[in-house]
Amino acid sequence: MEEYPEDWNEIALEVKCAADWECEHCGHFHDPKAGYTLTTHHLDANKANCDLLNLAALCQRCHLRFQNIDLLKQGWLFGMPGWLKRRL
Repeated sequence: MEEYPEDWNEIALEVKCAADWECEHCGHFHDPKAGYTLTTHHLDANKANCDLLNLAALCQRCHLRFQNIDLLKQGWLFGMPGWLKRRL
């Protein structure tokens, strides 16, 4: 199983700062009190692949949705979001 690199906290912070602390999917800003904690998601689900094109700043709600799509192989109900297509 892949492991996070030792400098994961710094990498995750870089991704969040580059996104201006807003979810790249829904656009909600980092607001933990309201239930929108910004996280960093590996688009290919490989924790060791920390290429910046493979990482997205997502609020916890969107992050969980993306993980469900990956884990259950459901595909996209209304098509893959444009911002994600540009990264892949």
